[in-house]
Amino acid sequence: MEILKQLADKDSAFIARYTHQDKVLSQYQYDVTKDESYKVRLQTPANGLEHQLGEVIKGYMSKFELSNAQLTNIERLQAGHKVAIGGQQAGLFVSPLYTIHKIISIIVLAQAQSKKLNTAIIPVFWIAGEDHDFDEVNHVHVYDKDGNVQKIKYHPSEDVTDSVSKLSFEQDALAYTIKRFISSLTETPSTKAVHALLQDLPFNWTDHFQYIIHTLFKSYGLLLIDSQNVALRALEKDILVWMFDHHQAIDEAFRTGQQQMQLLIDEQQITTDTNVHLFMMYEGKRQLLKYIDGQYVLPKSGVTFTKAEIRSKIQAAPHLFSNNVVTRPLMEEMMFNTLAFIGGPSEIKYWGELKQVFDYANVEMPPVVPRMRITYTTEKVLKDMSRFNITFEALFDQSIKPFLNAFLSSKANPVLLSQMASTMTQLEKDYEAMQLLNVSADTKQLLHDNLRYHQRQFEYFKKRYHQDIQRRHDIDFKTLNAIGNILNPGGGLQERIMHPLQLMNNHHMAIFAQVIDVLPTYSFEHIILKP
Repeated sequence: MEILKQLADKDSAFIARYTHQDKVLSQYQYDVTKDESYKVRLQTPANGLEHQLGEVIKGYMSKFELSNAQLTNIERLQAGHKVAIGGQQAGLFVSPLYTIHKIISIIVLAQAQSKKLNTAIIPVFWIAGEDHDFDEVNHVHVYDKDGNVQKIKYHPSEDVTDSVSKLSFEQDALAYTIKRFISSLTETPSTKAVHALLQDLPFNWTDHFQYIIHTLFKSYGLLLIDSQNVALRALEKDILVWMFDHHQAIDEAFRTGQQQMQLLIDEQQITTDTNVHLFMMYEGKRQLLKYIDGQYVLPKSGVTFTKAEIRSKIQAAPHLFSNNVVTRPLMEEMMFNTLAFIGGPSEIKYWGELKQVFDYANVEMPPVVPRMRITYTTEKVLKDMSRFNITFEALFDQSIKPFLNAFLSSKANPVLLSQMASTMTQLEKDYEAMQLLNVSADTKQLLHDNLRYHQRQFEYFKKRYHQDIQRRHDIDFKTLNAIGNILNPGGGLQERIMHPLQLMNNHHMAIFAQVIDVLPTYSFEHIILKP
């Protein structure tokens, strides 16, 4: 495993602004680039829930055998040690790769700050099991032998409207999805181990996610909790009641903070028309509560409740309620003694819209740390990049398209194209002259239509000529496309597409342990690794 490069963001990019003390920092509590921020944060008092929270986490994680490092960290959590925390929706077979990178970031930050602060910082991953947007998590992407991306989807027999924590795999559908996934992989010495891991999956949706994460990172003492866990929700009951009682003030603070952040970055992250910022389970559906004309409404079911009725339901059955994007970060901070929150670029932005919400709740926003971004390359890809004179900097700045166009141009006959262009230019001049002749309107229209025909024929010629070049140089074009698809798919980061199990299959099962070991420090730059 080798670090080839660390690429800085453009000065105008949000992460560059955020990590270089731009004005956007006014919407956050701490400057995450300074060691002093973590020293100050370490001194914040514990919230008093740590012992109960430790019991909840231990109970949740006990379905799988806990490592000694995990048991030790539960004890440390209960003793008041602070945590480095982040979360994610439970994707199919974990996917995509940035979920793993978020966990690696949590572990690396916890390790680094444990040394700097001379006290144990505990890595915690928060599984967003209350989520019900199934289309976001029901599929994986796999690269075929030519570097093209294929989508493999899990198809349940019925629509999913409840939280994924309550969803169980259908055995036949799961077996079919696993078969498709494994058959799409290139056979390697690791393929059988990947297949065995998938064959052992629990049938509950978030349990299967937890099982894979637990298997990969238990030796690092990583603690996991499902935000939809019934015992956790019971512990959150008083906070949920407080959030409900103060939902109007919370909403006002959120709208104010969002406007402030929008002035700074000229974009808006959170889109919601609710003014309660809590979900409620009703008739098997997770629905946003809305406050309309003195009543609390569930629009999908068309039912209304009084304030007293909702309050009573939260106290009697808190597991029926959950946070939305506005109140979830606040809940997380009110439950955990947090040294730092780790999130992706979009998460960092939307936390910036919540500064006034934290201020209203009198809860200090922790250091909000951008997760590490990692791209993996291979010896073959490096050789191909060298052959076509492609640098990582140019690829991530421009995508692969300019290199495809440049190669196409290099193989075209410039004299032929120049002569064709000259011919077309002269033809257009001749038709323009004919339009000035004393002819009828119908004839002018005919001249116009005839010219358009010749122009279309010229474009058709260029298209077919370029297709012929691509056919004759098919291997080179496939190589160029593979470079783009593997490293910069769709002009975006590899980690948003590539599946972690495919990376493990292509290299070895312990690849992510090697990633953790090779990283000397926490980095805000884009890291290029060669396994």
